[in-house]
Amino acid sequence: MRFAGLLALLLVAAVVAAWALPGLTFQHDSRALLRADPEADALEEELVARFGSEDILLVAWRVGDATQPAAFARLKKITSELEQVEGLQEVYSLASPIVRVRLGSDLRAVSSDDLATAAGRARVRAALADTPYVGTIYSADLDTIAVAGTVEPGSWAQREAAVRAVYRIAQKHEAERGRSIHVAGVTALALEAGEYAVRDLKRIGLLALLASVAVLFVLCRSLLETLIAVLATGLPPLFALGCAAALGVPVTALGAALFPVLAVVGITSSVHLLHAYHEERRAGLAASAAGPRAARRLAVPITLSLGTTAAAFGSLAATSVPAFRAGLIVAIGLVLAAPVILLGVPAALALVRPPARQTHRSHLDTALARCAGWVRARPRTVFWTGCLLLAGGFFATAQSRLHVTILQAFEDDSRIARTYRFLDDHLTATIPVDIVLEARPDTTDAEVIADLTRFTKKAEADPAVQGVLSLATLASFGVRVSPFPVNVTGALAVLRLGFGSITAKFEDQASRSYRLKLRVREDTPPEALDRLQEDLAVFTTGHARLTGLYVRAVGTLRHLARDLFWGTLLIAALVVATVTLALRSWRLGLAALVPNLLPPALVFGAASVAGVALDVSAVAVGAVAVGLAVDDTLHVVFRLRAERGKPDALERTIGSVGRALVLSTIVLVAGLACLGASGFLPTARFGLFCAAASAVALPADLLVLPAAVRILRAIE
Repeated sequence: MRFAGLLALLLVAAVVAAWALPGLTFQHDSRALLRADPEADALEEELVARFGSEDILLVAWRVGDATQPAAFARLKKITSELEQVEGLQEVYSLASPIVRVRLGSDLRAVSSDDLATAAGRARVRAALADTPYVGTIYSADLDTIAVAGTVEPGSWAQREAAVRAVYRIAQKHEAERGRSIHVAGVTALALEAGEYAVRDLKRIGLLALLASVAVLFVLCRSLLETLIAVLATGLPPLFALGCAAALGVPVTALGAALFPVLAVVGITSSVHLLHAYHEERRAGLAASAAGPRAARRLAVPITLSLGTTAAAFGSLAATSVPAFRAGLIVAIGLVLAAPVILLGVPAALALVRPPARQTHRSHLDTALARCAGWVRARPRTVFWTGCLLLAGGFFATAQSRLHVTILQAFEDDSRIARTYRFLDDHLTATIPVDIVLEARPDTTDAEVIADLTRFTKKAEADPAVQGVLSLATLASFGVRVSPFPVNVTGALAVLRLGFGSITAKFEDQASRSYRLKLRVREDTPPEALDRLQEDLAVFTTGHARLTGLYVRAVGTLRHLARDLFWGTLLIAALVVATVTLALRSWRLGLAALVPNLLPPALVFGAASVAGVALDVSAVAVGAVAVGLAVDDTLHVVFRLRAERGKPDALERTIGSVGRALVLSTIVLVAGLACLGASGFLPTARFGLFCAAASAVALPADLLVLPAAVRILRAIE
């Protein structure tokens, strides 16, 4: 009756968590993937107030020849429809009245009449070849045209509605002309990433759970035990998601990957508990008592392993990246998993009473015996081999490249990846970088333009930079198209008078602030920003600084790589301290260090050697990998301590705990590898890196850990 009551209590808790799930929210804002920085946020808001919104939406397609009347008519129609979208302002295109070129003696917009004859089209082509809009709203060969609109600042719901309206317009015209129309922009990118978050929770999370359960069933060949393990696998993530919904913590595209990990981690402890149950049954204990006895025996290592794994996930929240706040919720789920496993699983075993599993010699037993033989015969060789691999892994990891690109986050056939490749190929580079110059009050327009011109020439010499646009670019254009001789300051005065809405995007006269826009290609390494930072020294009229989402994204990745490196070492130190205090042996604690650092070091080192660039999701693996590895470590050291004094302690430990470690590792790797099926590539990389780290942890704990224990004489 007591066991039935425990299961009923867990069921009630599951119902309460499921009841809270409809309140779960998703955060799509791109800032969720950036390091929280109130000062940078305030600066961005200030720049938006000065220069207007920087959330530019670009709608682009190929036409063959933009000066053909039919192509221009469609451009005009799409431009008109976009101008009617609520939440979209300042729409620019070749058909917009505000976009003017030099035609004859007039500086005016292109009209349909200008394109009625071959001679007219030739004049328009010549005029368009020398404007600041080349590469922005049309390609140099006029094969591709685009419409650019600014998404008004507002709530996410308002911006999402505007972007979805633009998508509907694009889809309608795609159906009419039978050719692709591409939509790109910050909000469009965030919207697609958010859709992946929802799909991953619904599809990938369930896939990881089913894969873990299926592999467990194949390995243990017991439906009853598999169903019992599902109790420990399914309830913790349900509790965690319920907590996230109740606490109002939103789920991001990247944070969604952590919940399937929780679903898989829960099963590993239950595997150890099931293994201990069968050991107790074979020792002659009754079925009703074997489960509780196994739970008491493993209570400390299971509790400590879940606690240290929870600390590893919780450490992600300390990085100040909102996307990783889900790590704290996962940590709560792991803490809640302890009573589910230690109370719920024994209760279920006592109720269903599965028969004791018969033991027989297998290839696995032979392999485990061989491992024990290697450790006993050559402990120093095994240990120092592990140390050399650790050193090599750290050395290779230090050479890793950091990469921040849009295409790196999405599959090649995704809508957003196709869009940005199209823009890169047919218009201009797609990653925006802004530079803001705060000029001194005593500087003149001519001095500022000279500064902007010097920087533009220096930046354009960098192969990574394309599409430099500033007040100097506009003034130079004004000089070229003016019907009478004029210098840059005169041209600027004319532009301010006739094109104030355009110049306002690049200057704020009241504060003497100027913005210079440039773009870099998708494959540009973050080091390009370092070169641009050095180029800022050419400004003599005031202080200039780099701004924008890409700049913040690079800064976030660099800070995150550093924070998570130290976080990984901190979690490893926590493992050492946990083992030391729990077993009252500093030697055992020290022995646990190398096998827990080995998984992240080897995985990152191998990735570096293979030329795999690290992104935000990959660098988060370090602390998580140590958290996953500690489960194996604690079970091994606790069993070694329990077997001390026996001549065959090493063989008994590896032969017994090793079977559970192999089984739980196979289940863990199978579940984590399912994340590789995600269409959001940071999630896929996170899952595959964690799966690889879990696989490395198995030999580390079966070979390196016992060897370290013998060398340090931690158990005598």
